[in-house]
Amino acid sequence: MESTRTSLRIHKRYAEAKDIVVLELRNHNQQALAPFTAGSHLEVYLKKGLIRHYSLLNSPTEKDRYVIAIHLSGESKGGSSFIHENFAVGDQLEVSLPRNNFILGEHQEYIFIAGGIGITPILSMIDWCNIHQKKWKLFYTVRNKQRAGFYEYLSETYNENTHFHFNDEHQLQHLDLDAILENTSSTAHIYCCGPNSLMQNLKEKSASMSDRVHFEWFSAAQVAVDTDVIGDQQPFTVKLKNMDQEIEVLADQTILEALENAGYELPFSCRAGICRTCETKVCAGTPDHLDMILSDEERAANQSMLICVSRSKSPVLELEL
Repeated sequence: MESTRTSLRIHKRYAEAKDIVVLELRNHNQQALAPFTAGSHLEVYLKKGLIRHYSLLNSPTEKDRYVIAIHLSGESKGGSSFIHENFAVGDQLEVSLPRNNFILGEHQEYIFIAGGIGITPILSMIDWCNIHQKKWKLFYTVRNKQRAGFYEYLSETYNENTHFHFNDEHQLQHLDLDAILENTSSTAHIYCCGPNSLMQNLKEKSASMSDRVHFEWFSAAQVAVDTDVIGDQQPFTVKLKNMDQEIEVLADQTILEALENAGYELPFSCRAGICRTCETKVCAGTPDHLDMILSDEERAANQSMLICVSRSKSPVLELEL
């Protein structure tokens, strides 16, 4: 399910905080861009098939530009460092149309929890809340003030709604999630984006209200691996609709890997089940959904799956590429 691509011009580039660069993208002819909703992101296509996802941080009401922020990660595998080092004003950047895996629902009240560069989708959500006169509060945690992207904007524009937590000013103590949850009303929904440690901690602490807590994952969560379960995984067969071909998926292999070994070039990005780049239509069989992004309703429907991580509960799984 590959998104339609478009080439946009880098209209502005500036440093926002330590190791964070902001890019403003526009059509070269100033034509209006495809609309987007709060929480949306772009797929950015880089060298040698490398794809990265960056949240749109500007207002969904803006029709003439997309704004993204790229954090230079010490664990970068080439995406963020390549952009930081190779793209300047005037260059073209190939991107997808906006997609939204972090949809902001209609609620009475919102609690936003952001860690580091996880502030980017939250900024667009805050703007939506203000336009629709919604009650909201932001808790923004960063290692130190120098790394706090959009600190001046938030402190000057939304000081009463925003609580900053800088770890170096709190004896390296983390944000008190228990206190936030205790003071969250029964009508409020929580939206969280940031490091895995922050989100995994919140997910565990908010288990009793999981239907009101929403996450945007940048990478797969680190979870305990049950080696017995891995050992019990069985091979299965993938049947390709309208192609008259069947492919064996080994016990220690993903569907994506099996298809790649068979010569198929398929769209992918994360290989961790946290984006929808490899989402594939299911025609028959029962998927074993192991991703972190499909909703409970989508999993129950079994109409699509993420082939980079998910497997099959049935001996044969029919897919449409």
